[in-house]
Amino acid sequence: MDIGIDLGTTNSAVAVLNGVQTEVIKNNDGRETTPSAVWIDRRQRLWVGQTARDRAEVEPENTCLEFKLRMGTAGQDKKFTGGRTMSPEELSAEVLKSLRADAAARLGEVTAAVITVPAAFDLSACESTQRAAALAGLELTRLLQEPAAAAHAYGFQAIEENATWLVYDFGGGTFDAAVIRLRDGEFSVIGHRGDNLLGGKLLDWRIVDELLVPVAARQHRELAGLERGDPRWNGAIAKLKQAAETAKVRLSRSESAELCVELPDDRGRRFDFDHELTRAEVERLAEPLVSRSLNLCRKALEELGLGPGDLEKAIMAGGQTSMPYLRERIADPRHGLGIPLDFTHDPMTVVSRGAAIFAGGQPLPRDWGVSEAPAQGTYTVRCEYPRVSPDLDPVVVGQVTSPDGAPAAGMTVELSNEESDPPWRSGRLRLTDQGGFTSTLRAERGRQNTFHIALADGEGTVRAARPDRLAYTVGAVETEPMLTQSVGVGLADNHTRPLVERGARLPARRTVSLRTTVTVQQGTGGGLIRIPVLRGEQARSDRNPTIGRIEVGAAEVARTVPAGSEVRLTIEIDASQLVQVSAYVPLLDETYETEVSLLAEPELDRDRLVAAAEAERLRLAALRERQSTVESAVAGLLLQRIADEAVEEDLERLLAAGRTDAGAAAEADQRIRELRLQLDAVEEELAWPELVAEAESVVIAAQDLVAAHGSASDREDLPLLEREIAEAIEAREAASLRTRCERLRTYTTRVLDRAGALQPLFFAQLSQEQSTMRHPAQAARLIREGERARDAGEQERLRAINYQLQDLLPGPPPPLDLSSTVEST
Repeated sequence: MDIGIDLGTTNSAVAVLNGVQTEVIKNNDGRETTPSAVWIDRRQRLWVGQTARDRAEVEPENTCLEFKLRMGTAGQDKKFTGGRTMSPEELSAEVLKSLRADAAARLGEVTAAVITVPAAFDLSACESTQRAAALAGLELTRLLQEPAAAAHAYGFQAIEENATWLVYDFGGGTFDAAVIRLRDGEFSVIGHRGDNLLGGKLLDWRIVDELLVPVAARQHRELAGLERGDPRWNGAIAKLKQAAETAKVRLSRSESAELCVELPDDRGRRFDFDHELTRAEVERLAEPLVSRSLNLCRKALEELGLGPGDLEKAIMAGGQTSMPYLRERIADPRHGLGIPLDFTHDPMTVVSRGAAIFAGGQPLPRDWGVSEAPAQGTYTVRCEYPRVSPDLDPVVVGQVTSPDGAPAAGMTVELSNEESDPPWRSGRLRLTDQGGFTSTLRAERGRQNTFHIALADGEGTVRAARPDRLAYTVGAVETEPMLTQSVGVGLADNHTRPLVERGARLPARRTVSLRTTVTVQQGTGGGLIRIPVLRGEQARSDRNPTIGRIEVGAAEVARTVPAGSEVRLTIEIDASQLVQVSAYVPLLDETYETEVSLLAEPELDRDRLVAAAEAERLRLAALRERQSTVESAVAGLLLQRIADEAVEEDLERLLAAGRTDAGAAAEADQRIRELRLQLDAVEEELAWPELVAEAESVVIAAQDLVAAHGSASDREDLPLLEREIAEAIEAREAASLRTRCERLRTYTTRVLDRAGALQPLFFAQLSQEQSTMRHPAQAARLIREGERARDAGEQERLRAINYQLQDLLPGPPPPLDLSSTVEST
C-alpha cells in the first residue's frame, strides 16, 4: 500500500516507507504535521491546516477543530455561518484530502493508505473513519490501531527477540495504554486500556477555565461575565484556548510562558489580556489527567498479571508526552509506573511512521489498481510471499502465465540478488505444467532486498516478464490484531450475551442461537424481533452502548413467528474492527442482515445530561457516606481514584460548556457513563460482605435440606455446587457469586420438590401473604382448600392451588426463603 496516515485530533501526519527507513512527508508549509482544522471563508472557500487553525481565534463560528473526537456520533455536525453544514467524517475527509495531496506531490497518484485510529475507538467511529477515507478519494484503506503503529516504528528493525513493552500514547484528544509482546520477530497487542476523551485538549480547557478566565475577569471589569458555554464570549474563549495550547507547548522547554491576547466582548470592544503562565500551574492542573492515564496503564498490566518489572520500556507517543512533568511521573517508581522511557522516535510522528511501515508490508488485492495491459509478448508473474517478515529465508510461491493467458509450462525462472554479500541466485527453476514454481530466498537484515526475476524458454532465450523483480524486507511484523472492546447482544432480561469477547484476535466470526421473547404476527403489525448489538464488558445491557440493531417486524415476515422461535445470529469483525451482523430465522428460512453502522449515540439533550449527572453525584455522596461506616479497603481505593481524577469537577465544566458546544455535551455524556460504572464497582465492593454472608447462609440451608430430603446422588452433587460458590468468593466475583447462589437455590428447590416437601413449604409462605392478595374471598377459599390438600398429601392439587394463589398477588411471588424452610422442616 502507498502511505501511512496518522489522523490526529490536533495534528495529522503522513509518511512513506523507503527500504527500511520512513520519511514523514512535509506539507506545503514545510512542516511534518498538519493541524486537523477546517475553515470556510466568506467566499465559501474551504481551507485545511495551519491557515484554518489560525482563523479559529478570529472566526470560531466558521472554523472547526478536534472533530476526530466526534467521529461516529450523531448530532455533531458543524454549522458554519454561511449556511454550510459538515459532519465529523466530512471534516476528517478534508484533512485526509490535504494529506493525500501532499503525498501525491511527492510520490505521484495515491489511492491506497493505512489510517490509524485510537485502540479505544468505538466500532462506529472506526466505520466513520473508513467513510471519511472514501470521501477523500482513497479507494483502498486499512485501519491500524495507534499503539500498534507506534510498536511498528520501534519494533520494525529491533534487535530484541523477546521483550514486553508498554505503549503510552497521550495525544491531543485520546489516550491509549497498550501492552506489546515481541517474540521471535513478531509482536502483538496483548492488553489494552484507553479513553477516547482523555487528551491534551482537556488540559487546555482546564488552563482556560481555572486560570485564564478568572485572571481576565480580574484584569478587566467588563469581562466579569466571561464564561465558556456562553455564546456571547465564543470569540474570547477561542482565543484563550489557542493561547493556552501554544503556551503549554512552550512550557515543555521553559519554566514560564507569557500570554498576550486581545479579547473581544459581545459589543465589539477589545481588551488586552496578558498573563505569565508557569509550568507549576500547568502541572497542578495536569495531575488529575495524568493520574487517570496511569490508572489505565495499571489496569492494563493488572489484567495480564504483570508488574512494571516485567516490562523493558515504555514507548512514548503523542504530543503530550513532551511535558517534563508527565515523563517524570511515568518513570517515578513510587507515584508512577517505574518503567524506563524510550524517546528514540519523535512522539509527534511515530504513529505515522509506524503506519507507513505497516502499509509497506501490505500487498494490494489481486487485480486491484492494475493499470495498462502488459506489452505484447510479455509474460505475467504472480508471486505470493510475505513482503515483510522476520524470516531470513522466506518462501515465495509463483505462477507464470504466457501473453495469451495460458500457463507457461516448459520454461525456467531464476531469482537473483546481486546486491547481497555474497551475491545470491536461486538457480534455474523449471516451471510446472501449470506454470508454477517455489523457491526459498536468502535475505539480509537492515535493508530492502530486491530479487530480479529472469524468465527463459526451453532454448534458454530470455523472455520479458512483468513484474521483473520482487522486494522483501526482514523486519518485525504484527500478528493478528486484538479486539479492544467486547461485542455482544442485549437480552430481554437486561443481560448481555458476549459474542466476540475483548482480546479476541481479528478477523473473527461467531454464531450463536437465540430465542425470541415475543410473537410476531404476520400481516397484523404486532410484535417485533429486536436484537440490539452492544459493545462493552458490562453484564447489564443498559450499561453498554448500542452500536447497531437488527429489527424484524410484521411486514418483513412471511408467516407468524411465535415466541420461543430460534434465531441464529452471526457476527463478523474484520481486522479494521468493522462489524457485520446477520440473523437467520430457520422457521422462515430467511436471513436478515445489517452492517453495524448506527451512529454511536442520538443527539444529546442537555437537560437529560444535567439530571443524569446530578443523580450520579447524589449516588457518589451516598456511597462515600456508606464507605465511612463499612470501611472497605477496595471501595476506598476506588473512591479515591474518582477524587484523584477530578471526575466531578470535569463533569461540571463539561456540562457548562455543553450549552453551546455539542462536543462538550458528548464528552459529558461519556463521563457520566464512566462515573456510573465506577460507582457500580464501588457498590459491588461495599455489598461484598453482605453478599458473602448471604452465600454462606444459602450453603448451610442447602446442606441441611439436602441431608433431610435428598437422595444419595443429591448428597454427592452438593459439594460440587458448594465448591463453585467457594471459588467465586475466593476470586471476589460478585456477579458470578450471585449466579452460583441462585443455581444452588434452584438445585435445592428441585430436591425439595422431588421429596414432596416443596409445595407445602411454598403454600405456607403464600399463606402469609393473604392480606395483600386481590379478591380476599377467593384467596380465603383457596387457602382452606390448600390446607385440606396439604393435610391429605395431595401434592399436584396443592401445586395447582399455589399457582392460583400466585395470580392473586399484586406482584411476583417472593423467592422461597431457604433459611426459614430449614427451620420449618
